[in-house]
Amino acid sequence: MQALQVLAREHAAIAACCERFEAEIGATVARCEVDAEAMDRLLRFFEVQVDGHHQEKEERIFMPRLLTRAPGADVFVLRFLFDDHGAQRQLLAQMRAQVEGVTYGEPNSIAVLVRAAKSYLRAQRQHSRWEQTTLFPMARRILGPRDDRALLNGFRRLDELWGTAVWDAARSLAEWLDQRRALVAV
Repeated sequence: MQALQVLAREHAAIAACCERFEAEIGATVARCEVDAEAMDRLLRFFEVQVDGHHQEKEERIFMPRLLTRAPGADVFVLRFLFDDHGAQRQLLAQMRAQVEGVTYGEPNSIAVLVRAAKSYLRAQRQHSRWEQTTLFPMARRILGPRDDRALLNGFRRLDELWGTAVWDAARSLAEWLDQRRALVAV
């Protein structure tokens, strides 16, 4: 199914950004300070492209189609996706609040940010793994070619509304991070 390839490609882009985020968290711990611009851009990617764009594809296009065709036993398994997305949203909000706390000199904000970031990374990776190993095989079993075309059309419309593809946004973020690191201090 081509629709699953689109989602898998987005998962790969998200995984690459997770690695960049993990490196930034490591640098935060080493410096005992937050690079506010880098952290803001990384969080904005996760808030807009992952929680917004990618998860909208799953929640508004992919899952409803799958839910209408899934037998009863599979419906229970599918509910996990929505719960998982909600937990990720809470961690993103917590991280955003801690970045703001750091800028105002709040004690312990860095420690709380780091814990939330590690939890988010673990949740994001587990979630992608669950989709690849459980959700996608289920979709291949349940959905047919007509469903695939409908999903692809919905994904295209959503990309047009967002004005970009998730992997393009991830590439732009990586380029910005690379350029920023390549600058030589004078």
